[in-house]
Amino acid sequence: MQINRRAFGTLAGGVVLGVLAGCDKPDAAASLLEWMRRLDGVEKAELAGAADSRYILLTLAKQRSDKDVTSLIAKVREEYAQREDEDVPRVELEIDTFRAEFYMSLPNRDEDVARVLWLRRDGRATASTYGSSGLIVTAPPAAVAGVAVGLDQVVPSDGGRRTHRVESANREVVVQWTDSPSLNFRLDRDATQHFVDLQRRFPHLTGWIEAPDSRAGVYFSAADIGLDALLKTLPTLAIARQFSELELGWGPARARYTDFAKAFTPQVRRLTADLMKIPDVIQIDLGADRPRSVTVRNGAGYVAAVASLRKGWGSYLPIDLVRRRSRFVGKLSNPVFTGSPFDTGPQYRVHVAVADVAGVTGVQVGPSAANLTIAHDITDADLTAALKAMTELPATHQINLYVSQDPDLLASAVLGQVVSRTYRPPVPTPAEVSPTLITRVTKTCARVFQP
Repeated sequence: MQINRRAFGTLAGGVVLGVLAGCDKPDAAASLLEWMRRLDGVEKAELAGAADSRYILLTLAKQRSDKDVTSLIAKVREEYAQREDEDVPRVELEIDTFRAEFYMSLPNRDEDVARVLWLRRDGRATASTYGSSGLIVTAPPAAVAGVAVGLDQVVPSDGGRRTHRVESANREVVVQWTDSPSLNFRLDRDATQHFVDLQRRFPHLTGWIEAPDSRAGVYFSAADIGLDALLKTLPTLAIARQFSELELGWGPARARYTDFAKAFTPQVRRLTADLMKIPDVIQIDLGADRPRSVTVRNGAGYVAAVASLRKGWGSYLPIDLVRRRSRFVGKLSNPVFTGSPFDTGPQYRVHVAVADVAGVTGVQVGPSAANLTIAHDITDADLTAALKAMTELPATHQINLYVSQDPDLLASAVLGQVVSRTYRPPVPTPAEVSPTLITRVTKTCARVFQP
């Protein structure tokens, strides 16, 4: 919560200070915040975080020098040491577009501050924030791997266990590594440097690296190299010797390194060439003996892929619609639905109708029942569109409704059923489902199924 100085002085001290601090010593926390707001170079000082893990967020004025930053940290620590009743030990700094934390009582453990100041001086990264245990840094695709190598060398490992990630904004290039000397976890700098060297030769190269699992994906662009030229290069591809698990790509085609060369039979070459003409086909997964799936990003891609596969393939091949990349490195998010070239009738119409409805996270259509999963924060317009899509099914179909908190995870809560065009809320209502959502679904179902 942020309170400007004028408002702070006009509010009733005890009540407001208690809200500010969220702890048993409100006067101490609020007094420290007010002192911080008066520091030269501080734009904002506010409490942040959950009630049981409060920290102070300091937003600094733009373009403060490294010396200014370290001097400010020293002043804050000195002041904190004189305040016996204070119990907010962590401070997170916003330094331009970068975040770095430090602890009041650990003056020799400012590794993240050093990392962030290096990122700012280096100039390639554009921002940093915090993930579950370490820094998440954003950089242009061509700079991701190079920034990762540099970041890993800024300060020695501190003996703990931290997971850092450098990624492009669209997550097409990601390097993630866990650093823990005691567990022998570290970034393979040589392997990551090989990726950097490949990007210099092939400017459109994308992919990912995950350490210490020694997994990677290296995806060549057809704009940089032809398929035949790439196949000839495979035996001399130095990066292939750096990882225990490597996935190669060319355009949207993907295959394990050991399967890549033999996956491109004449028939698969024709299939790949046809699908590459569809802008919204984002992935073609290949096995050593046959294609495994096609992934599209939206409804236009789904419709075009179905039409292309009906003409040029003729046998079953799953078509996954995936709108976004997963937060898990090297993976796409879970499919909204899985279709095939043989989709027809109500199933096909439902797929087309929900494909671009952002609030729909999953749909499966069976012979007599269907499952519809929606996001917990679905908009009214998307909720209406999702339920209207299900009217493409016969009235005898039972529609099972679910709500998902996270599209990267399959866990969901029961939201009820639509039976004979009538909505039946879950009894009892699961704890994960808000009564407000139940009310919204009840009203929308009445309007859509029984106009």
